[in-house]
Amino acid sequence: MSGKVVFHKSFNSLLLKLKNFDHGHSVAAWEEVPSFGESLGEVQINALEEVKSSINSELLKPNLSNIAAYDESILELKTLEGTLRCTTHCCVIQDELRYYPSGFVSLKYYTSSELVSNKIDNSNEVILTQDIAYSITKEYIDERREFLVSQSPDNSLLFIDGSMFSGQSTSGNFVLVDELQKKRTFPVFFVKNSDSTIIRDNYEAASLFHNDLHWAHATLKQGERSQLFQYQSKEGRSKVMCFLKIFESRSPVRIEFPYQLFKQGVYPENIFEIIYYQFLANGYGSNIQPKIIQVAELYAREILKSTNLYSEIEKLGLTNSMNEERF
Repeated sequence: MSGKVVFHKSFNSLLLKLKNFDHGHSVAAWEEVPSFGESLGEVQINALEEVKSSINSELLKPNLSNIAAYDESILELKTLEGTLRCTTHCCVIQDELRYYPSGFVSLKYYTSSELVSNKIDNSNEVILTQDIAYSITKEYIDERREFLVSQSPDNSLLFIDGSMFSGQSTSGNFVLVDELQKKRTFPVFFVKNSDSTIIRDNYEAASLFHNDLHWAHATLKQGERSQLFQYQSKEGRSKVMCFLKIFESRSPVRIEFPYQLFKQGVYPENIFEIIYYQFLANGYGSNIQPKIIQVAELYAREILKSTNLYSEIEKLGLTNSMNEERF
């Protein structure tokens, strides 16, 4: 087993076309783009358990096989003519000795101008669209699905940073779940920062708190998880979720499973101990997340750095803003 990074076949050709395109006096700003936000709307919440539970310390042990994680790193360059977006997708597999990363790097240019599209070359790496935000998300969802279906290991758990219900990405997440389960790869989603009030607004015991994480933090002790809840949207999509408190002075995290898979019992009986061990392995720091997701995040960032896009962009004749953010 070995790690590998694959660049989209149009990566270099798009840079070459942009270099040959007269941009004029464009103003550009690099920024690291956050993950997509959670979706809001009419939902139904059902408590599947009456009481919280504690992690069984006797079942805490490293699970060094049949586990993988995904994360991505994204940079956008916004110009007067459109948006250049580079995405590095990373899947990490671990064994007893090391981590094995696989990466995929894509580069695409989004514009609403036919003049720009025709000048650069109206090909699949130049997206002509009147809704750039929608098109960016669609391309991201499609890339992530193809990447994970091909690169995640069969018969495994796959830890994914982010919520199952995340706006425009929601339907794509459920398509991904369906594709992964065909190879018996079962995803678990993690949300470490959230202003959600879904539990507070639908569960009487949480009604006096500011938001869901405030309720979980106040009611859980270290090493405890909340009762399980079923979350169902008006479209009929459903997940199982709970809150887990890793450290006493740190905010809890929300853990999500596809409802049908959880109901079928495909996850190990000690799934929460496996998850808790991963958090403990990552240490007591400000970035509370499973160790293997942290590793995938670091690899994704390093792959993005390796593209050397900053120097490439300078060759395009674009003018960066004074407050540009660099790694």
